[in-house]
Amino acid sequence: MKLFSFPTSPYGRKVMLMALELGLEDQLDQQVIPVFKSEEYRKTNPLGRIPALQPAEGEEVLFDSFVVCDYLDNLHDQDPFIPKDGKSRYQVLRLHALANGITDAALNLRAQIMRNAELEVDLPEDWYIDRQKAAINAGLDELEKSLDQLSGNLNLGVIATAAMLGYLDFRLPHLQWRDGRDKLTVWYGEFEKRPSMQATIPAD
Repeated sequence: MKLFSFPTSPYGRKVMLMALELGLEDQLDQQVIPVFKSEEYRKTNPLGRIPALQPAEGEEVLFDSFVVCDYLDNLHDQDPFIPKDGKSRYQVLRLHALANGITDAALNLRAQIMRNAELEVDLPEDWYIDRQKAAINAGLDELEKSLDQLSGNLNLGVIATAAMLGYLDFRLPHLQWRDGRDKLTVWYGEFEKRPSMQATIPAD
């Protein structure tokens, strides 16, 4: 299988975390795709986004990190990382959606900060930046309140949360997400010791 990704992508890291935790990493041929030079890549994936997965030569490429993770979740004999039905399925999907939403806001925030820096403007009242920060903080507060959902069996929502927090540390440390979130801080401090997390630490 070919995995098209980039080392600093939190969505790509989520896929690799899942592959490592499931013991599927040896089945993945990682193809590094620079996001901002993706015109050639669009011949493979019309959206030009990462991560994406080509299950086999000649097969259609799967894109969107959730779709890729769902595909991987059908290639192992462990308990599913995305429960197939019942209440637990929607608890995992909700947690995943929350973590992914915070990640979206974090990426949007970083992009706007970089854009402002490139234009050499300082907009302290930038409504777009404020909106992303509000989404990040509200989402993190929700995680702090519902930490029990992170403390059970390993699942896609847990992995997405870990990848998101790692991205905040990597790209937006000035947000100091740990402030006032002691339980989430302790949880992540333990989770980031996992071999899968250590093997996927992003670096410029």
